Amino acid sequence: MQKILNSTKLLLVTILLLALPLTTSAAVVDQQKISGGVDYEYKQETVSQNPQAIRVLTTNLNDPYTKVDVGIPNPLNRLARVTAQANAYTGPGQQVAGAINGSFFSGDLLPMYLISYRNKLVNAGIIASGEDQYVNEPLAFGIDANGKAKIDTYNLDLTYTHNGITSEITSTNKQRTNDNTILFTPIFPGGTTKTNPFGMEVVISGVPGAVDLEFGETLTGTVSHIRPYGTDEVTKIPADGFVLSAHGTAMEALKQMKIGDPVTIDTGIDQMWMDASFMLTSGPMLVKDGNVGLSMDPNSSKARERAPRTAIAIDKTGTKVWMVTVDGRQSGYSTGMSLNEFAQYLKSMGAYRALNLDGGGSTAMAVRKPGDTNVSLFNKPSDGTERAVSTVLYALSTAPKGNAQYITAELSKAGVYLKGTKGSVKTGKVMDQYYNPLTTDAKAFSISSALITPSGLNFTAAKAGKGTIDVKYGTAIKAIPFEVVDSVTKIEPSEASATIRMSSTKAFSINAYDAQNRKIVFDSSLIKWGVTGEIGTISTSGQLTATNKEAKGAVTATLGGKTVSIPVTVSGTTVQLDSIDSITNWTASAAEGTASIVKNSSKEIPYEGSGALKVQYNFLNKTGTSAAYINASKSISTGDVPKQIGMRLYGDASNSWVRGKIVDGKGTEHTINFTEENGLKWKGWNFVTADIPAGVTAPVKLDQIYIAQPAGTTKTAGTILIDDVKAIYTDSYKEALFKDTGLTFRAEKEIADLVNKGVIGGYQDGKFGPYQELTRLQGAILLARALDLPTTNVQDPGFSDMPAGINFYEEVAAVANAGIIKGKDGGAKFDPSGKLTRAEMAAILQRGFKLPLSDTNYFSDTKGSFAYDAINSLAKNDITQGIGSGKFGPAQYITRVDFSVFLYRTLNK
Repeated sequence: MQKILNSTKLLLVTILLLALPLTTSAAVVDQQKISGGVDYEYKQETVSQNPQAIRVLTTNLNDPYTKVDVGIPNPLNRLARVTAQANAYTGPGQQVAGAINGSFFSGDLLPMYLISYRNKLVNAGIIASGEDQYVNEPLAFGIDANGKAKIDTYNLDLTYTHNGITSEITSTNKQRTNDNTILFTPIFPGGTTKTNPFGMEVVISGVPGAVDLEFGETLTGTVSHIRPYGTDEVTKIPADGFVLSAHGTAMEALKQMKIGDPVTIDTGIDQMWMDASFMLTSGPMLVKDGNVGLSMDPNSSKARERAPRTAIAIDKTGTKVWMVTVDGRQSGYSTGMSLNEFAQYLKSMGAYRALNLDGGGSTAMAVRKPGDTNVSLFNKPSDGTERAVSTVLYALSTAPKGNAQYITAELSKAGVYLKGTKGSVKTGKVMDQYYNPLTTDAKAFSISSALITPSGLNFTAAKAGKGTIDVKYGTAIKAIPFEVVDSVTKIEPSEASATIRMSSTKAFSINAYDAQNRKIVFDSSLIKWGVTGEIGTISTSGQLTATNKEAKGAVTATLGGKTVSIPVTVSGTTVQLDSIDSITNWTASAAEGTASIVKNSSKEIPYEGSGALKVQYNFLNKTGTSAAYINASKSISTGDVPKQIGMRLYGDASNSWVRGKIVDGKGTEHTINFTEENGLKWKGWNFVTADIPAGVTAPVKLDQIYIAQPAGTTKTAGTILIDDVKAIYTDSYKEALFKDTGLTFRAEKEIADLVNKGVIGGYQDGKFGPYQELTRLQGAILLARALDLPTTNVQDPGFSDMPAGINFYEEVAAVANAGIIKGKDGGAKFDPSGKLTRAEMAAILQRGFKLPLSDTNYFSDTKGSFAYDAINSLAKNDITQGIGSGKFGPAQYITRVDFSVFLYRTLNK
């Protein structure tokens, strides 16, 4: 016999521990009337500073056509999704309005705890020992003989009697454990007991109605077979009887039985549960008599875990039932609740009693959408998909079919309509007064309003004003709010400007707004399109066919007396895809690290326009391939197939990959590379391109740009900027690297080579500063990078003006230790801001690259210079030709451009 555990002490402690207030804030996301007695609500709440997605089905048992029932697996070890079970249960006279998962099941897929149905015992189950277990006392939810919901304890009295001796039956239809007696009935899956030989089994046959163990009923049969202890015999369960399977001390009563002996089975339950429609055991109790009251240890790991939860709750009268789920394990959406938090929340709802059901990945709520026959999954399971479960609880409508009363309908395009605009109404489902879905005839719908001229379900906005469009089906009417205006206050183009290729086409569109800045719905045929400048021709629908030569002009659009102009550039070589003046179309995500997009400040100047995309990433302490993704919320289409995608990229010398992801016209994804295999080596602005793979079909859409660092490399954190993304249509297209140099600049090739190798970089404003004079510190940095000198664990050269810890100390120490740049004042100082002369430049290049010396004098102004041999060495190796007129200019300061040329020639010697 299962006995009620004495948990008074535990409950008292629990109340003291859990009676703290629960801080919440809530926003109702969705509310729906599902049937006459069933309502659905979804709230997104913050509970104890954690986001929670809470869904509630409220069932009113006072409604004559509303009931709650349980779904029981058949066979007992069959699992199925809540939605599948609910839709299989739905039929004539019993529409499932909503459903949730039921109680727990075991590894063999059988229900773990008691189930009764229509006053018959289906599964006796077990009660766990230990206050850290969910179900440590017999607690059930059910509908009693009076049709009232009940959550209470129970006493199951399951016994057998032989020769006047009555013995307890431990449970039904489960594998026995130590000193157990298990009753196997014909509903046990497979038809045999599937037990091991370490027990004794007695087959009892000749029992009428053996499948049903009805409470209060005595069943009698006779012993037809005995399987002794220690045999491997497979015991079959008779269709007209049972099998008693015992172990240990429980075998003593079975040993007294002989073939032909009569045996009776008695099934009893508390009087308050007699003739109940159903009972379903679960646990723990969450709310008892209006107070939080966990019937398990609140400090146990199971109770404290924040997880998805499911519960059933009732009010004091037993006429209101709440089915409640909270999703979990989904950061930013719903973390899930501890049992304490869940209990407090249920109490705050007004629950008189509440019982925990199976949770975690099993948590599921299915709801019938208005007008649907079947239910759909409404919550978001933590597994990412709905899990198959054992038992299910249903909120039912038993209402008969009635007359049409409710219609679901909406405007095909929502908004304020401009007079003269055509529109239509989209009809959905029709329901009767009980919310039962009705079969409809599409031709039987009609619409009417003083503001429109109707034609079936189509209309023309005919009169300015506010009102409704009434959708009718029989006696049912749905009033859709509707407003018509006869003028526009302003119009705006969908894009501020456009660049298109020669001889290509592009569709333009505009948005219109009223005096309240509400978007207006209008027919595109009401727009008058035009062009200024020789950019091409435009159709009445707003499609521009570009001229076959490069040109600039504008597309004009006039609507309601308002005109807007859209600047247009017709280009033969490139089309700008995104100026990045706005970053609203881009979002960040990451793998093996973090990524974020931040608004660039005045310290990060865009290469062109008013803005750039600033991306911060952090891959530190990660081991796998890390990536920071910059995702286009709306794909950026090229319209056709370019040769390359190009962009301005402000690098951070992190050696990362910079790549992109495009999707072609067939929906195939392709990865494109902006930094090839060389990686992002430079610091500052650069122009980078990525080739479009062969075989790609139009249109090409850019969906993503990302920066990645592969597994096995040193991971870094950093910042990059992206600007001026464009499609390139010629193989020979190039752009000047910097704003103050150019493709024809005398040292463009040399500077570009050094930039791509990460030796030198430009400034944040996009300029290189070619004629700025180089300092000794800048020279040291460039040489350290060019020679790839080790800059870790460097020996301190002892310069008083370059102490350890100062910026670029490591680079100065590296070149000093290598004997490339020597100090001043006997080696006491480095003089980092001192200008570097052409003679000093010659000396450090000769030393750094160990160029062979020459005793030939090449210049008339170098005799007596400390760098005489080094200058001649540069001349001999074709690194310098001097400044003209046979002179070298040893005392002149070296500029950034000249040093770049000399360094490039030296590196490529």
